[in-house]
Amino acid sequence: MKFLTTDYSSLVTVGRYRIDSTRKIRIEEYHGKVELADLRSIVSEMTSDPCWSPEHHGLVDFTEADLELSANDVLRMALMLRQEQNRSNGWLVFAVKNSVAYGIVRMLGYWSRNTDRIKIFHCRDKAEAWLERHLDKSPPGYQQPTLTKKEAALRNVI
Repeated sequence: MKFLTTDYSSLVTVGRYRIDSTRKIRIEEYHGKVELADLRSIVSEMTSDPCWSPEHHGLVDFTEADLELSANDVLRMALMLRQEQNRSNGWLVFAVKNSVAYGIVRMLGYWSRNTDRIKIFHCRDKAEAWLERHLDKSPPGYQQPTLTKKEAALRNVI
């Protein structure tokens, strides 16, 4: 039996993720007090998962979470998300419960250079509905990966 969804959760973490390869989507859910170490742990586990693909769209649910992040923590997280092995090319849709979380996600989008592909909603239902309507669309500035390799132009070097 082949599993279509990868699910990572633990009793000691404040977050979990699921990857649905058939729909090309990953869902991250957080609850309780969430700090930088918690976010880094989930992202590290998720990107090392064999089902992970940078082409997947993401839904991040912070509606049950209290984000305990300083501006420096947000910058560190953004730098981690900018690394090639953690970088996502799809839509990143966030569900937040208050203006503090909204501001943190906006900072994260700006510093990770993802402002053109991030959408923020105040409830998960609206975030999911928006993402469902846009699963087949690529974010602005995104180029579909090509299967053929472009050959480098030859040049003379004297």
